Amino acid sequence: MNQTLPYLLLDDDFSLNYSLLALIIYKLGISSKKNAVLDFEKIQVFIYLTKNPSKINEILRLAGKKFAPINSQYTYTIESLSTNVDILFDRSKLKALIKELAARGMLACDDKTDPNSIKYLLSPTGSSFVESLISPTLHDAVAHSQSTSASQNSQNYFSSVQELIDSLSALQTQTTSKLYSFLNEAFKRN
Repeated sequence: MNQTLPYLLLDDDFSLNYSLLALIIYKLGISSKKNAVLDFEKIQVFIYLTKNPSKINEILRLAGKKFAPINSQYTYTIESLSTNVDILFDRSKLKALIKELAARGMLACDDKTDPNSIKYLLSPTGSSFVESLISPTLHDAVAHSQSTSASQNSQNYFSSVQELIDSLSALQTQTTSKLYSFLNEAFKRN
């Protein structure tokens, strides 16, 4: 008889990763020149960096970009300091998240910017979903109906994640191969 308790790593929580993906596409999907820029591989890199914020400034430095002030409580964790790169190569998890966004009508794709690559964007429904995660006014309406500390904690979490994703905007127009070369260089130094 198996007596072990089920244990789900927070990093593997579907709802968390689904929301994180939507937030990344919302914040980084369109460049300042109004071009769609996020393909599958670039999304994988940005998810990795968001989950491992201790690597962000090293990658920014290698790309010749400005240092981003990142709260030390996000960078000095065992998980953030590790060099676990599974998320960069596990395509199945990201595919499942993208399929879920598409099935819920939250995803839009652009193949006009680069006909050889699909770029991911959020539909208006997807944008509304993300705005409900990060907007205090929408959150207040939900808080009155739910009145739980859990919804306040999730609000704070997504606001913190938004800061990390904003720091990645300087890398938005870098090619995927450049991003991978920066990551490789950062891994060699650790």
